[in-house]
Amino acid sequence: MNKATLSRFHTYGLVGLGIFCSIMLSTSSSVLTKTPNHSPTPQKTSVSKFIWPTQGIVSQGFRKYDHEGIDIAGAHGTPVVAAAAGTVIKAGWDDWGLGKAIAIKHSDGKVTVYGHNSRLLVSKGKQVTQGQIIAAMGSSGNSTAPHLHFEIHSHGGLAVDPSSLLSSTIAGKTPPQQIANSASKKVVSQVVSSSTVSPSQPIPVTVSPKSTDAECNGNTVIQGETANAFVKVCQENGQLFYIGQLKQEPTKPIRLQAINIATTKYRADNGSFSYFVTPNGVEVWRNGSLVRSDHFYTAKRLPS
Repeated sequence: MNKATLSRFHTYGLVGLGIFCSIMLSTSSSVLTKTPNHSPTPQKTSVSKFIWPTQGIVSQGFRKYDHEGIDIAGAHGTPVVAAAAGTVIKAGWDDWGLGKAIAIKHSDGKVTVYGHNSRLLVSKGKQVTQGQIIAAMGSSGNSTAPHLHFEIHSHGGLAVDPSSLLSSTIAGKTPPQQIANSASKKVVSQVVSSSTVSPSQPIPVTVSPKSTDAECNGNTVIQGETANAFVKVCQENGQLFYIGQLKQEPTKPIRLQAINIATTKYRADNGSFSYFVTPNGVEVWRNGSLVRSDHFYTAKRLPS
């Protein structure tokens, strides 16, 4: 937010899957943002079991089937800590957009994911404590600026909005970072040595919103229409773009950078989701597994 998710790391931060997956999965959409409460009386401690994994500004929120986590923007090298104690089940390069990423399984079965790091400070199988420094913030993988992509998945693998399990932000900024112990604190100076911003202070980062322009300001390479969406592959100033627009949400088009992977086949990545466009239609893949295939009933391919 995977089911198959733990076969890789969960997702960046993306938009556009709603075009194909929201309809297919709408019957279970309410499940993804609800967190079971096993306590007989609500208590703040149960809500705040997880701590914020880094310091910075929340630059992008959680959206089901689209961006199944939150992004916290900060300075390169800002410490990333374990949101709760657990066992590292993944630590390494993620081919599906998260770059240098870590996944930690916790005692209640939940899994947290930390993506786009510049350095990983733990390895698979390692036991970590809450607040222990596990990585340094970066911009590896499918990322354009330093930030942490953070996900929480339930015992069943469904993505949960991390904001519902964390303490409140202050004007969009995360609370002061909680570092576990003196041993971990010694790592801070090494982790942030290349950063000009103190890890104990909020970082005033200006984040540009994703482009939502549905127009092709160049050459339209492929355009087609499915039962639910309009899709284009456009080339502007030498750069390819995937443009998708839900018929039911015509004011919310999505634009992603794309690449040409075959003569008439194009790919755009959005975190753990990938979109493959040909003159015949669109395939949506997640973590290497086919999620949906839609054929164009009107299609057009123009010379690029």
